[in-house]
Amino acid sequence: MTYFAIAALVNTISSLILGSIVFFKDTKGTVNRAFFLYTIAITWWSFSYFIWQISNSSDEALFWCRSLMAGAIFIPVFYIRFIYKFLEKKYNRPLIIFFLIISCLFFVINFSSYFILDVRSRLNFEFWPTAGPLFGPFLGIWVLIVLYSLYLLFKEFKVNTGLRKTQISFVLWGTILGYGGGLTNYFLWFDVDIQPWGNILITLYALLVAYAILKYKLLNIKVIATEIGTFSVLLALFIQVLTSSDLSNFIIRGLIFVLALVGGLYLIKSVQHEIKQKEQLQELTTQLAQANNHLKELDEMKTEFVSLASHELLTPVSAIEGYLSMLLDEKMARVDDPKALRYLDNVYKSAKRLARLIADMLNISRIEEGRLLVEKMDVNLTELIHQVIDEVKFKADERKQKVVFENTATIPWATYADADKIKEVVVNIIGNSIKYSRDPGTITVTVEKVPTAQIQQKWDQLEEEIKSRPLDDQEAINSAVDPHYRQLVGDNQLVIKIKDQGIGIPVEELPRLFKKFHRVGNYSTQESQGTGLGLYISRALVELHHGRIWPDSEGEGKGSTFTFTLPDYASKEAVVELEKEVPQDKEKLKPLAKPMKMAEDI
Repeated sequence: MTYFAIAALVNTISSLILGSIVFFKDTKGTVNRAFFLYTIAITWWSFSYFIWQISNSSDEALFWCRSLMAGAIFIPVFYIRFIYKFLEKKYNRPLIIFFLIISCLFFVINFSSYFILDVRSRLNFEFWPTAGPLFGPFLGIWVLIVLYSLYLLFKEFKVNTGLRKTQISFVLWGTILGYGGGLTNYFLWFDVDIQPWGNILITLYALLVAYAILKYKLLNIKVIATEIGTFSVLLALFIQVLTSSDLSNFIIRGLIFVLALVGGLYLIKSVQHEIKQKEQLQELTTQLAQANNHLKELDEMKTEFVSLASHELLTPVSAIEGYLSMLLDEKMARVDDPKALRYLDNVYKSAKRLARLIADMLNISRIEEGRLLVEKMDVNLTELIHQVIDEVKFKADERKQKVVFENTATIPWATYADADKIKEVVVNIIGNSIKYSRDPGTITVTVEKVPTAQIQQKWDQLEEEIKSRPLDDQEAINSAVDPHYRQLVGDNQLVIKIKDQGIGIPVEELPRLFKKFHRVGNYSTQESQGTGLGLYISRALVELHHGRIWPDSEGEGKGSTFTFTLPDYASKEAVVELEKEVPQDKEKLKPLAKPMKMAEDI
């Protein structure tokens, strides 16, 4: 069996299978039905071609040549009809009817010498047809229909986008390859010594077009290709069985055919099972992606609502706090009753806590929406720490805590940052140290310069540890700030450590400290009321300065150390250049909501 007979056989099987798959995918679909009709014509042509190639006499070969041309005559008209359906263009019925009439006329002429004169030997072919006087006009019309189809496809390809454009490109390339390959059949008809090596491209052509109709689903093509390959091998083996020269060959080839049949069916079934699982996984992935997008939309709506609600609530609560302050501190109105004064003081404290809570919620929404205004400048970190210690001294004395800054540097520590926001972080951490101390003790603040590589290594270890924990705990490393801000900048980092001798933190709680609304253990006492938002905001503020923050503690009753980093002042230019890449709408940026956590709020 020659290559050309095998190619025709493959074309026959692939066209029939592909046409059937597309048809039964949607038997009522006009595109599917048009493609099926078109593949029937190709199947007829390919099958007749195969029988012609194995014919043993000139009469038999001539009959099958006329038979294959009977299929070839209707291929163009069925194809242009399919193109109209596929492109969803208005059906040009007069044009299709005209082509159909012309095809019927050529079909009648096909069985005369005006179309095919005879068959004779050509190159490696024992029987090859010779074109009659009307074969040339048919071929001309055939080429014109193909060119018109390509024009329609290319015109739609230019104006479409996305999946539809991809589908059209598959049909476009399929047409070029398929008809280009089919055209190689006709050179020998006119005594041009070029053999039809391109016949096998017709299978690729049908495969690409079916691929496009099936909505560009890669998984379906794997099944189709497996079925085509399996049935092609089985058909070739079956033909070998039928052409066995003796009984022993018949038995051996029959056994091989049976084994191939069982193996082929098992292969197709396993591929179908695999594809089904992948399709289910793909569908589940799509559903999860849709659900995730929906959750993101809800989260954005929630954040926007919190932002609006917090903004509207902060004004009246701040007014209440201000009026109460005037009553209690500035004696703007006379209140002689001690009980009334005590009640007013309680209301004042509650109003302040409420105002801080609303401010925290507003700041979170601004951070998560990327709308927090960060105004960086040269900052004397040494002076800033001294200022905070002076501000918290009164509260620290009340709790019998001594806050000291152990600084041996001969020149002030400096960085490039937003001083107010760094001050907010330091106040929050020292405030927690004061708040969660039971016995008299010392809170120590230190600053040192450490290589950036060492900080990165430490952070990588912390991230790996948190990632090994339950999913809920991993929220502690899910940052709300732009990735540009989270990049460590420069060769060195300033490491600020705040160490206390307080109640300590259980080791299992350390990775959870920077989650929103997280409170450690049962420390929600009257003396240490809070929302669990302070450390979350502190983490975001540090990350907005290209820093990292983490806690350390040996356990309960053993104190704790909070460490955060800031870029060294030498990295100022690198910070400025990096932050130019952050997309921002400066008109929408807002400062930290007031009241900030000041010393008297601890």
